[in-house]
Amino acid sequence: MALQPKPYKRPGFWARLASGNPSEAQLGYLLLVPAFTVLALVMLYPILNVVWKSLHYEKLNNPARGTPFIGLENFHDMAWGEGLRWSVTHLLVWRLLLLGGVAALWATVRRRARGQAVGWTVLLLAVWALLGIHPGAEGEWNDPRFWNAFGVSLLIIVVSVLGSFVVGLPLALVADIKTRWRWLVRVALLLPWAMPPVLIGLMFAWLFQDQYGVVNDLLRRVGVEGPIWLARVVPAIVAVNYTLIWKTSSFVGLVLLAGLQSIDRGLYEAAEVDGASVAQRFWQITLPLLRPAIAVALIFRTLTAIQTFDVPFAMTRGGPGRALETLGIYVYNTTLTLDIGYAAALSVALFLLSLAITVFYLRWIYTE
Repeated sequence: MALQPKPYKRPGFWARLASGNPSEAQLGYLLLVPAFTVLALVMLYPILNVVWKSLHYEKLNNPARGTPFIGLENFHDMAWGEGLRWSVTHLLVWRLLLLGGVAALWATVRRRARGQAVGWTVLLLAVWALLGIHPGAEGEWNDPRFWNAFGVSLLIIVVSVLGSFVVGLPLALVADIKTRWRWLVRVALLLPWAMPPVLIGLMFAWLFQDQYGVVNDLLRRVGVEGPIWLARVVPAIVAVNYTLIWKTSSFVGLVLLAGLQSIDRGLYEAAEVDGASVAQRFWQITLPLLRPAIAVALIFRTLTAIQTFDVPFAMTRGGPGRALETLGIYVYNTTLTLDIGYAAALSVALFLLSLAITVFYLRWIYTE
């Protein structure tokens, strides 16, 4: 009986590595090991350490109790309350979120993407149910400062991100025009982004100073008495968001400018030959091809908006009162009270919010 030849068995990862003849893919993985090791040390360990601390009681001003494990008690104290009831119409911000979800669901259905429509429906119902929970007439949140900071952060995200995009897109279009002075426009576009945020906050705090500030001085020259910008809630919100838009619209403009330069100019020439107007070329060519750059700009801008700390802290220190106490400022203030466990729980909540928004943007980028 003739012996059957053994089938060829491809050597595994460790076998090829031990033989000293790794494949190109294996060599690539090996070259990435040092970088991933550094990332694990400088990123993964701090994240895991913060998560671990958020599950423990740790107050540096109460060392006698130690650091016992308390599970999710910090998160319960942060996000829950007594006497809660459900109603989705009690706050304008929840209605706006609901309206945005309905608009996204409608756009998905129009594209006939049934799987995405189901996902949007589930997400919309979950957000609707969760955000509709609030204290009744006799109820209260365990930590109303957290929900105040959460609402302030949402307001800054919506206003400053949309504002920086609305301002940054025209700046990018102007910087992309081929003129002799184009380099000067790009330098002017770069300067606000390159300036330190704390310096910008202090500079605009002086500009919005009620007695000697430039803004109120200009208003007086036209016969209008300016408000006390940084000592009233609504004017302070307007001033801080204006400052954030001025600071960050240049970054959005630079990212969109890079996207504009990657678009093939032949497409515009062909569209012009076909009789397309400037508006048609913008809506049919520029915006669709600029979508990846828009997504990248919005991702980074939203993440920085979530973590906003320096500008409002430099201008008002989170005031007046707690009108501009963002989640980042609240984490800072909680840490100063030496409540490390609760500050860690707030940081985890901030991280989860950033992660959720990043996943949403990435899904948007890779959706046809």
